Amino acid sequence: MTMTKYECEIIKDLLPLYADGVASDASLEMVERHLAECASCRNLLNECRQPVLVIPDEGKTYSMSGIDRVWGRVRRVVAVFMAFIIFTASTIAYASYQAGRNMALRDPSFQQAEQMDLFTEVNQSKKLGPHTIAVDKILLDSARTTVFYSVEPRLEGDSNILINMVDDKGVHYDPRGGRGIQGKYFMYDLEPINLDAQQLTLSFNTGQMPGETLFEIPVDPTIVAQNTREFYPNLKKTIAPVEMLLNRAVLGLSESIVFFRVRWPQDPSIAGVGIGLDPPMYTVMGPNGPTSAESRGSSTPPAPMIKEYGAFLPGHWADLIDETNGKRIKLNETRTQTDSVTGGITGTFHFEPVAPSARELKLTSPPLYLYRFPEQEQTMELYCPRQGEQALNGVFSYEAVTYILEKAAVENNQLICYFSFNGTGDKAPHYYRPEFRIKDQEFWQEHIRMEWLDDNQVKVSFPMPENDRVTLQLRSMGERLSKVDFELDTAR
Repeated sequence: MTMTKYECEIIKDLLPLYADGVASDASLEMVERHLAECASCRNLLNECRQPVLVIPDEGKTYSMSGIDRVWGRVRRVVAVFMAFIIFTASTIAYASYQAGRNMALRDPSFQQAEQMDLFTEVNQSKKLGPHTIAVDKILLDSARTTVFYSVEPRLEGDSNILINMVDDKGVHYDPRGGRGIQGKYFMYDLEPINLDAQQLTLSFNTGQMPGETLFEIPVDPTIVAQNTREFYPNLKKTIAPVEMLLNRAVLGLSESIVFFRVRWPQDPSIAGVGIGLDPPMYTVMGPNGPTSAESRGSSTPPAPMIKEYGAFLPGHWADLIDETNGKRIKLNETRTQTDSVTGGITGTFHFEPVAPSARELKLTSPPLYLYRFPEQEQTMELYCPRQGEQALNGVFSYEAVTYILEKAAVENNQLICYFSFNGTGDKAPHYYRPEFRIKDQEFWQEHIRMEWLDDNQVKVSFPMPENDRVTLQLRSMGERLSKVDFELDTAR
């Protein structure tokens, strides 16, 4: 019988156990069968059974049997394995630490400030209950103030840390929100600070335990201000009967912000105006003028989520072109609020930072939707299925456009209504945008998502009602207005 190298290697690993009588029955049988055929392995077995003298520096003599060799070999393997585990864990921990600590370097919004070395280094750590708060750095941008900090041990569940900021003149700055990774590393945005501020006091608290942690940080906001631009274009375009005005722009190091206003005439037939995909915004007229102050924020979806039809339609967002350098600037967020003074809408477009060399910019507005009330109330009583779907036949009409409710279903704990529609003529499916809402327990709720499935089908999602029966209403119908372009001269 011919012995293969593979078989001999296996037997060599088992020989020390066989020599010391600790091999299993199955291994014992396999080794003996192999030794009967293989002289090389028999010679190796004899060597395993010979005592081995080890003479250390102390001059002592030890006898090492085959089993000692095995355990020595095992210990070496374990040592190497543990060293590998420790090295890997250390590498991951260090990489994780660097990933969190250097979020500013990886976020395109902060690369320009990093290259120009305009961060204010803080590097202070303090205790807050069981946590250690470490403030790494601050960016004092003309567009926002961003605090970079970490929390150890990491925050779990719904735990949260609140930040308040006040300067040495007693001015408080409103928070704008934060983001983080791993529940440990965070970036927190607040209002931009005044140029005369010389020191900031940051207070951290959890809102769940008494006490707070204070950081006193000397600052010089003029350093960053020298590298940012602020101008007032005061441009107005009319898309009858709506006016859109650009009144201010801040080209900061971490983001570029364009401030705008939208106004329309006080007409009882107008339900409001929608910015892009947002539902209509409107104010409630009281005896002394507008009274409501609704606010919204909408972030641009990732590119894979943008499709021809669906909740995220191409061309429904503001667009900014750096015409000097031939570059499109990415939109991150749109924030809007009803204006309780004029009854219109005020808002901001938040873009990635514009290059310092940019002199000419072109802003294309998102489409505005002018919503009008139907001449007659359009409602129907709807039984809300708790599972599966229910076939329906409800008709909602606005002028020549008709929406037919074909079925209702429960999906992902939401009430989904499927409509077919017609009457749009040669206009695109999303030229008209219906505003449906449901009445549940005496409260009206807006739809949370609208998705065009094809040229004549739309899917509308609502929060899951608590009642089995709800009222579905076509409150208003939006008609898309043309986009408008604004040419911005940053040198003005």
